[in-house]
Amino acid sequence: MKRMMIAIAVLAFASIAYADGAETYAKKCAGCHGKDGSGGGMYKQSIRGKPEAEVLKVIKEGKGKMKPSAIEDAADVAKYVAGLK
Repeated sequence: MKRMMIAIAVLAFASIAYADGAETYAKKCAGCHGKDGSGGGMYKQSIRGKPEAEVLKVIKEGKGKMKPSAIEDAADVAKYVAGLK
């Protein structure tokens, strides 16, 4: 029973983090990268399914025309982008 409760709590937390990452992506990233990560305004290439560590590095350090971004939940955004298919 204890393991089941822990599993439910972990799943609930993961779902919240994913939702937060999606919300932040929609607000701060979709304008350039497209609503579904398939490319958009300033960045025409898809970022869907990119490795989480790579996305997090680009968020924090920038790359090309993209400047580093001070996003509080950058890890959640990176996880969200990595999960896009």
